[in-house]
Amino acid sequence: MFRPYIKRTSILVFVAVINLLLVYISYISYEFKAFEHYDAKIKSAQIMKDALRSTRNLSNDKIPSLSTQSLSYDRFDSGIIGVDSTSSSITTKEGSLYSKVAVTNPNFSALFIQLFSEIDSSLLNPNKVDTIAVSYTGSFPGANIALLAACKAVNIYPVIISSIGSSSWGANQINMTWADIENHLYGNIFEYRSSAFSLGGDQDRADELSNDIKELLKMRIADNNYSIIESSTLSKSIEKRMELYLAKSKNYKAYVSIGGSAASLGDSTTMRLFLPGLNLEKDSDMEEAINNAFDEDLIDKDINDIIPVIQKFSEELNIPVINIKNINNLCDWYDLPYSDDSYNSMSMEVGFGELFGIRTPHHRLVVWLCLIISLSTLVWVVLSSISQVNKKMEEIHNEPVE
Repeated sequence: MFRPYIKRTSILVFVAVINLLLVYISYISYEFKAFEHYDAKIKSAQIMKDALRSTRNLSNDKIPSLSTQSLSYDRFDSGIIGVDSTSSSITTKEGSLYSKVAVTNPNFSALFIQLFSEIDSSLLNPNKVDTIAVSYTGSFPGANIALLAACKAVNIYPVIISSIGSSSWGANQINMTWADIENHLYGNIFEYRSSAFSLGGDQDRADELSNDIKELLKMRIADNNYSIIESSTLSKSIEKRMELYLAKSKNYKAYVSIGGSAASLGDSTTMRLFLPGLNLEKDSDMEEAINNAFDEDLIDKDINDIIPVIQKFSEELNIPVINIKNINNLCDWYDLPYSDDSYNSMSMEVGFGELFGIRTPHHRLVVWLCLIISLSTLVWVVLSSISQVNKKMEEIHNEPVE
């Protein structure tokens, strides 16, 4: 029986499938407008991704028992997510697992590129070397590596002083302290390492830990060939750090503090003077509120006598400071995944998020091409069917009449 294409079920199904596919392609398409410094951000994220591959191998060697267990929460397979406080004798305080995971995102390194550009875009010129001062703790090894990746991407030299203490879920395993991680990456991925280590924790002496544990941490510092900052008071520890920073350079472009180091940020009062992210000066509103507050517990404790490193750089040296704390806020502000429901295959891709550019759904060119293809298939079916009908009619007319 004669049936033109327009009446054939197989042809109609084929056209329907093609059109459904075109609709899907149009739906998932997007236009991407890259922001300034896109290339530097991508480069830093790729460097960090390579570094995390290396730390995963280190973790497999150092702590093989955790190589598969950690995958359940180590979303970026970094090998540097630690354990809870009950499983580690070197933990200085409680920490957030969400925060420790969020900073292992390779895209977190792009945050530093963004903050550097907000200080001075010339910092991102790879043809010259600028110097920054850096304070690390063991609490956020992912953020530490993110900064190193950003520095390598744009040729910034960091003068680093670290503390080995860590909150839970950070570098709080005795075989995977920040000293072990950084020393492993030095010469392998990066060409810079800490100038010295302190114990960190309370008073920068890890007063909350036992003497045996403190001696064990000192051994980890020495075994990785670092010098140790040991001071009887927090003020002296701050002085030693400043002496070391100023001996290394007199021309710092920024001071970066990652984690809650007592020497870097001071006590709970001074910590609130500097907001997360870039601070060109202290938060004046917060300072006024603190000065006007009356707290009997602070009487005669001379807290104002202790000026932490971040305040010395900001006020005495007039240098911009970058304060990496309150990771949940930073991720919210810069469109980085933080909570469990914010992770998916797209949000974990290198280059995804508003740090890199704007994605507008439904790319106009793709939509128009799909529409043209869709209409073309329909026109083809119609014209082909008309042609078939005309041909059949000619055959009928040409048949002899008996």
